Amino acid sequence: MRQALLGKADRSVGGSDAILVVDDTALPKKGNNSVGVAPQYATTLGKTAKCQTLASLTLARGGVTVAVGLALSLPETWTANPDRIARASVPEDRRATRTQLESAVAEID
Repeated sequence: MRQALLGKADRSVGGSDAILVVDDTALPKKGNNSVGVAPQYATTLGKTAKCQTLASLTLARGGVTVAVGLALSLPETWTANPDRIARASVPEDRRATRTQLESAVAEID
């Protein structure tokens, strides 16, 4: 399904003049149960706060944008706790600590 959606995005917005926008996103959180929540730098707040951090990919052309990827970056406080990460059902291939840049590159790949 993901491949079909990416193909449709490419047909709609892709082309030699399209731009792939890579951005970081921080989602402030108050609880402890959302996957990846930890005190970390939140660009949207301009400070360290309890949040989830994600790398987002958007394809843009001629004023039209289409979201094509979003990857959660897990902080070491999560990846260093195998029981917690297993209880949260994080897929095996997503259990390594990644920076937002590493998450974005993996999403592009």
